Amino acid sequence: MNISLFKRKWRMFYKRAFITAFVILSFITIVDQGLSNALFARKIIDVSTFVFALLNIFYFSVGSGLIAIIALAIMTIATKEN
Repeated sequence: MNISLFKRKWRMFYKRAFITAFVILSFITIVDQGLSNALFARKIIDVSTFVFALLNIFYFSVGSGLIAIIALAIMTIATKEN
């Protein structure tokens, strides 16, 4: 069990997953709004749907960061300390 790996890398794993998911989901949402029928999210026509789209992007990004932390915890359990 490599606890030092978790202590050193958890912030980096979380930030990387959060920022990557945020950028990708923002790009997908922007492209999706240009289509005649939105596929990924609802068409943004007023402030409430805009806030809903922003919250979805944020929630999915936080969830992605938490999944990265879980993956790091599994790697911590699976590896040995040097």
